[in-house]
Amino acid sequence: MDNLRSRIIDLGWWLCNNVDPFNAHSRASIAQISSHDLFEMQINVLRELRQPVGGVLVFDVAERRVKLEDVELGDLVGEVRLLRTDRGLLASLEAKATMRERCARCLGSTECPLQVHFEEEYIPVLDANSGARIRIIAEEEGFRIGPDFVLDLREPLRQYVLMSEPFKPLCRPDCAGLCPSCGADLNKGSCGCTPDADERWGVLIGFETRATKGR
Repeated sequence: MDNLRSRIIDLGWWLCNNVDPFNAHSRASIAQISSHDLFEMQINVLRELRQPVGGVLVFDVAERRVKLEDVELGDLVGEVRLLRTDRGLLASLEAKATMRERCARCLGSTECPLQVHFEEEYIPVLDANSGARIRIIAEEEGFRIGPDFVLDLREPLRQYVLMSEPFKPLCRPDCAGLCPSCGADLNKGSCGCTPDADERWGVLIGFETRATKGR
């Protein structure tokens, strides 16, 4: 009898350790490169907030490892675009990264490629020119730029990564999973357990047995 798992159709699985889903050739041309250093997805934007509306800043992102509370990313590569708006800065991130997951079948550790894209507006609490406090309506949407004028990309990145996280990551498409009886990893070979018969086929099995004896 074939392994019962082989008759299960997986819905929503995501193959990890696979082809990178981020197309490097799709990146927009960089109009202006910032001299800023991006420190753990944070950047001082005092100068950008002093620019007229419509000003754009584009720069590369390359972080070997980023820790975001309950999320950890590896090899985060892409670009950030900052657009000066009438309220603050519109931050757009287009990037790729890897995330360590557990295979949904064998529970082994595997690296999953992720593609992350988001746009969020950041509103400063202080005027960049006068230092005066800006009145912000409580219901107004958008992240805040604090008195230190540091734009922090970590929280929106964390939120969007969690939304992009694979529902059922797989280490490989033909992963055999674990034996339902002894828990052995079937990718390493047969465990020797006798597969449990599906009770729904019991009537037919009995019918076949009687038919065989009657020959």
